[in-house]
Amino acid sequence: MIISFLCIGFLILTTQYAYANRPAVKYKGHDFEYMNGYSSTDLSAFLPYATNSQLITLEEPSQLIIENENDMPYLDGAEACYPVYSAIAKAVYKDIDKIEEHYKSDYSHSNGKIVSFTNTSVGYSRLFNGEIDMFFGAKPSQSQLDEAKDLGVELEYTPIGKEAFVFFVNQNNPLNSLTTQQIKDIYHGDITNWKEVGGDSHDIVAFQRPERSGSQAMMNYFMGDVSLKVPLTYEMQSAMGGIITEVAQYYNEDGAIGYTFKYFLEGLNQEENVKILSVDGIYPTVENIKNQSYPISTFLYCVTLKSNEKENVKKLKEFLLSSQGQYIIEKTGYCGLN
Repeated sequence: MIISFLCIGFLILTTQYAYANRPAVKYKGHDFEYMNGYSSTDLSAFLPYATNSQLITLEEPSQLIIENENDMPYLDGAEACYPVYSAIAKAVYKDIDKIEEHYKSDYSHSNGKIVSFTNTSVGYSRLFNGEIDMFFGAKPSQSQLDEAKDLGVELEYTPIGKEAFVFFVNQNNPLNSLTTQQIKDIYHGDITNWKEVGGDSHDIVAFQRPERSGSQAMMNYFMGDVSLKVPLTYEMQSAMGGIITEVAQYYNEDGAIGYTFKYFLEGLNQEENVKILSVDGIYPTVENIKNQSYPISTFLYCVTLKSNEKENVKKLKEFLLSSQGQYIIEKTGYCGLN
């Protein structure tokens, strides 16, 4: 009996060691080395001066042009929002490609002087401290709200597009849908095996994200009063693309589940080894996101400080809501407001 327990214990330890020390998965866009350490995804094609640019452009001259470099609002944002606000800047800021290319070595720490990128955790802090004028992404986490309160700053949220917060699993998982309650039960720790929700008998590995990331903030909003279980160390990834790679490469197991924003999964990563789940029987199609019938539809925000009275900040927010601004947002891959 003692020998049996020792063997079982050795097997568990061996399995945990093998998982923790598995080789790093190195795929394009998933090696955590992009944008000076801030991005898990190759965003180089969305730089304002990229020669192989994938930025959406207008079909006619922009209705708003800001000509003077000193009058251009400073921008930063979440990983999945960089293609949006970089395209907006390219359309509105005169010669922004030349300006950013000129300063790129001096501002490599923030991936740009005016059109910068330091992701959600750092970007919000830069907004609170007045280093930037506008942040693009999801609403801040509670710890970020506490930081803003401690600094005595008030935030203003301008919805500029619609998005879906999605849950995804390995493509071999036979389940195609979960209810809102089932998801909460999984992440609270009440449901631990897929057979409890009609799937195969596999332990559920529910991946989470760091507290100050945009997707984790959204997850906390989704959970409401239901607390998240404490994640295992290897379940928590430090970059948005990482969580997707972990699910796709989870030793051919069907047990993993993760969450992110739809555009990040489909527009930037384009993973073929995961599938998005319906929630309460509703799939996050464009139509279901627009009419908000998908249960976890949310907004893409432009966040500013209420104390920021710069005229061009106001004008740029108006442009984001104009037909041209909405065109860029929709063509990038998000849903427009109307």
